[in-house]
Parts: sequence; structure tokens; C-alpha cells
Amino acid sequence: MSEQRTAIEPGEEPVTNPGADTAWLSWLRVVAICGVIAIHSVGFNAARPLARETLRGQVALLLDWGAVFAVPVFVMCSGAMMLDPARYRGPGAFLRKRVGRLVPAVVFWHAWYVGLLVLVVGQDLTLRDVVSQSLNGTLYTALYFFWIVLGLSVIAPVLVPYVRDTGQRGAVIGGLVGCAIPVLTLATFRLREASIPFAASAFTWWFPYVGLFLLGYGLRGVILRGPWLWLATLGCGGLAVLNAWQWRNPDAPGWLQTLSPVGHYSLTGIVYVCLVFLVFQGWISPTGPLRLATGPIGVRWGRLLGDATLGVFGLHLTVLYFVQRAGIGGPERWSPRTLDMLFRLLVVTVITWVIVLALRRLPYAKAVL
Repeated sequence: MSEQRTAIEPGEEPVTNPGADTAWLSWLRVVAICGVIAIHSVGFNAARPLARETLRGQVALLLDWGAVFAVPVFVMCSGAMMLDPARYRGPGAFLRKRVGRLVPAVVFWHAWYVGLLVLVVGQDLTLRDVVSQSLNGTLYTALYFFWIVLGLSVIAPVLVPYVRDTGQRGAVIGGLVGCAIPVLTLATFRLREASIPFAASAFTWWFPYVGLFLLGYGLRGVILRGPWLWLATLGCGGLAVLNAWQWRNPDAPGWLQTLSPVGHYSLTGIVYVCLVFLVFQGWISPTGPLRLATGPIGVRWGRLLGDATLGVFGLHLTVLYFVQRAGIGGPERWSPRTLDMLFRLLVVTVITWVIVLALRRLPYAKAVL
């Protein structure tokens, strides 16, 4: 497939060269995990009463809801890699590889946070509590992400033959249909007077992301250039600002809050993450503005950091807990000043990356990091 495309050309196979042509995937994963760290580090400030009336709160809202693309874009990156028929060697080989990568990480990090809650925080957890909270994704902040990736990995062997038979056009169509389900579910949420939009459990967390999973493969190789790239980049910035402004804002129009609330599954959320996905392909390509990131050094560092993102995801919540407890960035879970908040974010990010990169050099550590 030519790297000169500026629009979707269905029916073509993606470039599978793991070097310069896919460097953007590694760097996108790095930016996404930094977005996850930002969400959890500044989220308490964003949720403070009257947050949008202070500079600190406005920055927190922008960092928090501007990074809402992070988890969905991980899903798209996974789809871009896992649904490639050229790399598929059958369901048995595929599932053995994914199970070997994900199950140890799921078990380890859930056990890790049980230990943190019991031994450090001092919670009294029974075995029933651990099992139920783990299966509901509520044991500790954002651990549900492991269930999303695991669920999509299990369903992938069903999707790869479909992608192989229909090509990227089929992946795009299937992805749009898959995305329409959560979009319409949220858009009719108030009309239906439902209690919850989706069943939130380990067995169903993956379901709303199937559309994005397919779009990750369908949009892989779509390179935006020139005005299209700049328009898409501006669109990302505009949607980031819109999210920050719209969230819990009584001045936001009621129709907007109803039809497209801020979040992963809404219409604006789906558009936002797809634009981020396309913008990275355009900027970090062998002929893009950030082509330096596709050179030998950029590819090497991108792969090194990108491969460590699962470990960074698992560890950063622990680092954040101890940074908050040490009073770095303020005596509370929220920071009293903008600079304090940004300093806490920087400290958590740097410490987490340093620890994970160092631990990954140890034998067997890569199994869970």
C-alpha cells in the first residue's frame, strides 16, 4: 500500500514493515500512556468544585479531558497490529501468544493492588471482595483496562478472517457499525431512562471498543498530508477544548450533553480518537513533519518506550499514591497551585518510566511489565 495516500483507499493491505512505517504506532502508545498518567494525576483538581473558575482547574480539565483519547487509542493501536491477516498464524498460535503476554500481567497487577490496599492503605478485603471488585473492574483505578485488552484479544480470532475477506474497506464499515452501538446507546440514555449505559464487568468491558478495534486496522496506512493534516490537527485541539469545556458544565447545551456526553463512547469521543490516530500517522511518517522519529534512533527509542507502556500503566497508580502521600505537589490528592499540579505530574511520569525501563532489564520481568 502506498504511503502517498491522503484518503481511505479500501481493499488494500497495510504495510507490515516493523521499522519506519510503523514507528508512529510506538510513539502514539507512548503519548497515550502519558495521557493516562495525566488523567489520574490531575483528575482530582479537575473534579474540584468550581474548578473551571481557576487557572489551575482549567489546566486540569484540559489535561484530563483532553487526554480522554488515551484508552481508546490504545485499542486502535492494538487493532492495527493484532488484526493484520499477514501476521496471523491461526487461532491457536494467536491465543497462546496473547495469553502468555496478558494473563500474567492481569494476575500480577491485580495481586499487586490487593497488596497495596491491604498492606499499605489498610483496607480489610475478603476473598469475595477481591474477586467481585476485580471482575467489576473496581478493585483499583483503571484496572478495567486489562479486561478490555484481554476481551478484545479473545474476540480477535473471529475478526481476523472477516478482515482478511473484506480488507480495509470491510474493517472501516464494520468499525463504524461497531462504534454506532455505543454512540446510540449513550445518545438515547436519558430517553430510555436506563440506569447504566453498559454492563460493566470483566466479561463485557471490551464490547463498546470493538468498533474502534476494527477501525484501528481499517485506518492504518491512511496518511494525511498538507492542509488535511493541519485541519485534522486543529480538529484534535478543538475537540480537546470542547471536552474540557463541556464536562459538567451547566452552560453546555442540553442537546449536546444528551446526544454526545464527554467520554470514550460518545460521537465526539469516537471522532476525537480517530483524528488523533490519523494525525499521528501523518506527522510521524517517513515523509511527515516529524520524520526524524522514523529514523533508526527514533524507531529504536519508540519501540523501547512503546513496549514498556503496559508496565507503565500498571505501575503509575502506585507511584501516584506514594507521591501524593509524600506531599509532592501539595498535601492533598489535589494540588493547591497550577505549578504544584504540573510538578506532581512530571514527578509521577519520570519516576514511573525510570522504574519500568530499569525493571524490564531483569530476567522474566517483561512478562508483567
